[in-house]
Amino acid sequence: MIKQIDWQGTPAYTLENDKLIVSICPAIGNNVYSIWDKTLQREMLRVPAAPSDLAEQPVQYGTPVLMPPNRIREGRFQFDGRSYQFDINHATGNHIHGMLRSQSWAVVASGERDGKLFITSSIRLADDANVQRQYPHALELELTYELEGSRLSHKLKVVNNGTTAAPFGYGLHTWFLLDGEPESWKLQLPVSSIWELDELNVPTGNLVPLGTYDALLEGDVLKGHNMDTVFQIGDHPCIAVLSKDTVEIRYSGSDLFKQWVIFTKGEAHDFICLEPYTWVTNAPNIDLPAEVTGLRGIEPGESLELEVTLEVVYK
Repeated sequence: MIKQIDWQGTPAYTLENDKLIVSICPAIGNNVYSIWDKTLQREMLRVPAAPSDLAEQPVQYGTPVLMPPNRIREGRFQFDGRSYQFDINHATGNHIHGMLRSQSWAVVASGERDGKLFITSSIRLADDANVQRQYPHALELELTYELEGSRLSHKLKVVNNGTTAAPFGYGLHTWFLLDGEPESWKLQLPVSSIWELDELNVPTGNLVPLGTYDALLEGDVLKGHNMDTVFQIGDHPCIAVLSKDTVEIRYSGSDLFKQWVIFTKGEAHDFICLEPYTWVTNAPNIDLPAEVTGLRGIEPGESLELEVTLEVVYK
């Protein structure tokens, strides 16, 4: 069942089946701001109390869409011979989390096909003057949320309708609840190394060994962890497994997702953010091969497709 709802005066949508109720707000960043698990009778995400909270702090709730993700030092970089200056929107003097956090997307289709509920929204960057003064590219993004059983897919298609190659990085910043019980939750994360960060949480360009985080490869209890950590995947698949005695949450990305940021907002207690990225923080300014940083461009007329999947498995 798909319904358009009035979320305290803001239009939103719900996708509901016998497993999950997924609430989406295309009007504020196309954010999946709530996932209610019917089997476990629990909320999975950090939910804003009102649309105004999501609008004021769009990266603090639900599943914020980041393009590009995380920090760009001083908001400056060069790509393909062109210079870019993004707004400085963080106290450290950097740009953070891109330009799609709170933009309004237009719903273009919804319904059911092959037993799956779906809703598709789009946004044309050429129509947004604030985006164009920082990122003068005519990208059109089409995002489909698809629900089947306890599996929610986030499918993105990006088309470059412009005349120049567009630098492109993408990520999600998904707030999972730990219910105040970090000792009950375990995180398994197949990764190969850590991006060393400077005092402003920007990668230095050095990759260092996992050290104590080596325990994540097999799964480590979250109690005592305080993480704002940037991981390189290497040859591993992009999948994080968050689990406790009754459930596994499997969060995975398609092949272009080669980086993870894991953020616990202080010592793990109430939340953990699992953040799959296609490019690492500050990628355009790191002097390493593109296959390491994830830096890529979308050529004129070309398209790019990505997918992130959240699947709940009941034990």
